[in-house]
Amino acid sequence: MEQIKANYKISVITVVYNDVHNIRKTIDSFFSQTWKDKEYIIIDGGSTDGTIDIIREYNDRLAFWCSEPDGGIYDAMNKGISHTTGDWINFLNSGDCYVSEHSLEDIMSVSPINDADIIYGDCIEIDGKKMRKLQASADTKLLEYSPLFRHGSSLVRASIHKEHLFNLSKRTELGYSLDWELLYRLYKKGYRFQKVDVELEMYLKEGTSNHHIKSLWYNYKITSQGHFNAYKFLFFLKAAIFTSLKRTCLYSYFRAFLLEYMTNDILPHIPFWTIRKQHLKLIGMRMGKGTFVMKKCYLHNANKITIGDYSHINRDCMLDGRGGIYIGNNVSVSCKSNIITGGHDVQSPHFMGKFKPITIDDYAWIGFGATILQGVHIGKGAVVSAGAVVTKDVQPYDIVSGIPAKPVGKRNEHLDYHCQWETPLT
Repeated sequence: MEQIKANYKISVITVVYNDVHNIRKTIDSFFSQTWKDKEYIIIDGGSTDGTIDIIREYNDRLAFWCSEPDGGIYDAMNKGISHTTGDWINFLNSGDCYVSEHSLEDIMSVSPINDADIIYGDCIEIDGKKMRKLQASADTKLLEYSPLFRHGSSLVRASIHKEHLFNLSKRTELGYSLDWELLYRLYKKGYRFQKVDVELEMYLKEGTSNHHIKSLWYNYKITSQGHFNAYKFLFFLKAAIFTSLKRTCLYSYFRAFLLEYMTNDILPHIPFWTIRKQHLKLIGMRMGKGTFVMKKCYLHNANKITIGDYSHINRDCMLDGRGGIYIGNNVSVSCKSNIITGGHDVQSPHFMGKFKPITIDDYAWIGFGATILQGVHIGKGAVVSAGAVVTKDVQPYDIVSGIPAKPVGKRNEHLDYHCQWETPLT
């Protein structure tokens, strides 16, 4: 594995104006971070409500701070960038905070960052007393159509950010979306985006950007780059309709009917795979040629499950797709197996949900009653013995057994078969 540069310095910028009730929480969140090489910059827009008094309490610990009128949030952000001396830049809005005291350390400790220009992770949205994890997509090609992550859950190389500032000339046209305009500009210039499996930021849902139709319209204007684009305009229309429907009380019932009631209460009793398969594809589950899912399987969020060609999911399996399940070709998952991508943070005072994807490569065989826990990668041709509980990655062609599962042997590497099932009414 590539050695991580341990002395990366992170510059964190907070922009604030009259937020005396939240600024201390944000400042304390920064100083609680276990990553040592960091600096904190606060740009205040001339607050008059006591915010400055709180900032002054931390004066000797701040790399830079000022309080003066500015041209808005993005002008203040550009000002903050000019005072950074670190290798990476992150923005932590007033009122927001890091998910844990080691969030920065976690994001700095993953191997892909040395080859990336922009790294981004997941975030947690706070809506009153409700908290919800928003998982960013790792498919960076989707940046062509819309943002994949929240700006505060990303770090940009300082050398790039200093060269590419927020475009203040577009403030009137794009409003509060200049952060996405910058990221899209970097994407089109070919800079390297890298998703990491880290929850970085917790943010308050209420705010200037909590206007879904306006946000989607700004998104269209940014991605179409001032020219009419039929595909992206269609994307805008579909997203606007879908987002509007999501905000109605009927949406949750309709979604539950398709994903839960139809999938797990009605379909398991239909003895024709052709009918079951069409419904699963309709709700977004992706399956290749020759793949078969037997009756009486429980599929949680089937729309986040992908299965390749000639793979077989046997009766009474539980597939928890909330964090994403990716099953390759010619994989056999035996009866009563459990593939679990969801869980909870036992240390969280809010019992926060945690979701991590599971990947099972080609020719793997999951034995009767085995359990695969979140975040695990099962290598090509590997065998998980009956009743095993897999908590760590399994190397290709390893045979593992026990609780927790450990290697007990190696499998023949010359595999050439399809998992097929021809018995009707199953």
